[in-house]
Amino acid sequence: MEERNKRPVKKRKPVKKKKIKLTVSAKNAKTLKLLAIILVVLLLIILAAGQFGGVTFSTIGDQIRTSIAGFGSGDGYPYRMNGVEISDAGVTNSDLMLVYDDTVKVLDSTAKELSNLNHDYDHPVLSSNSGRALIFDEGAKKFRVQSKTKVLYEKELEYMILTGAMGKDGTVAIGSRTKDAQSMLTVYNTKAEEIFVWKCAKENIISCDVSDNGKYFAVTVLGVNNGSVYSKVHIFNKNDEEPKATFEYVDSAVSSVQFLSNETLFVFGNNICEVIKGDKVKEKIDVSVNTPYMLYISDNNTAVLVLSKYSSTTQKIIKVFNKSGSELFTQEINGLIKSVSTDGKYTGVLTDEQVQIYNNRNGKLCGSADVNTDAEKVMISGRNTYVYSVDKIDKYSSVSDNKD
Repeated sequence: MEERNKRPVKKRKPVKKKKIKLTVSAKNAKTLKLLAIILVVLLLIILAAGQFGGVTFSTIGDQIRTSIAGFGSGDGYPYRMNGVEISDAGVTNSDLMLVYDDTVKVLDSTAKELSNLNHDYDHPVLSSNSGRALIFDEGAKKFRVQSKTKVLYEKELEYMILTGAMGKDGTVAIGSRTKDAQSMLTVYNTKAEEIFVWKCAKENIISCDVSDNGKYFAVTVLGVNNGSVYSKVHIFNKNDEEPKATFEYVDSAVSSVQFLSNETLFVFGNNICEVIKGDKVKEKIDVSVNTPYMLYISDNNTAVLVLSKYSSTTQKIIKVFNKSGSELFTQEINGLIKSVSTDGKYTGVLTDEQVQIYNNRNGKLCGSADVNTDAEKVMISGRNTYVYSVDKIDKYSSVSDNKD
């Protein structure tokens, strides 16, 4: 047999692999960065929920919306505005909340506007706590609860609102008039459902508050007996219609009652300042010589009490207390005090000439700045100190002299 001719085997050239280059447009890159920020925020919130509790899907949604709204930065401070149109202002978490005649604006630390939500209240009053705010129309019948970016719910009552407060968990207490009593306390949960009602037959509700865990409510009432003024402070457990403790003050007008912690309460009036724990008075502040002038309590339950030294208008004493009612430090201030604020770490004092910032650990002055005479309010948020004036809001460092 003839041998077949064998064809030479051709060697194939190796195939070159094409490198695939992925490109992301500037617009997509911005979107991816935003999504990454949202995921990080979500992770932090979930971790916080596991560690501390009290976080719901609603609050997670609030945080996400705030993160999206806060993407980018504002034009910085001073923030120019018409202060005549502002009825109230405060700090919620690290942002500012300004209540105008017809809107509520939220600004971040760069003066970026996170939201601008309309309202139709004639006399709006702000009570903020842990990123949410209660806004009620004093002397009218409507109130609402909002986050930094969204109105969560609004209610119109049958009777006129006297006062209101909101707890850390979103529970709301409203003091109002009512038909078959002198005044009434109504408490709502985060779903706007009534969970507690108490009617006061003879006295007017002046102030109310909700504990951090939403389990306890406090209310102060004012009455007149034989021509003499008296006050009562009632503390309620939400599961019981009768107060678990009542304190009476003869010839005293208690103007504010606020929780420092779940069972610790600060009572403030024209001639009374004391800390209540449970059903007993833990500490009485001596006001026989130095008279009560002003009280501020922060979201993290640090209290700043201002006393007039010998009833003077220009000699003041500030006392700062932690959430257990223990005194952190005392400081004497020369000058008229217009406003005080604290965030737990720092305490700000606004006089007619300066804003002064003190470290709560040691009571030492750690920052200061000269201010205009039209400055009205100081608001502390960590290393940022904000001063609200008639036409602007200035921002200062909390931990240095601000000579510029």
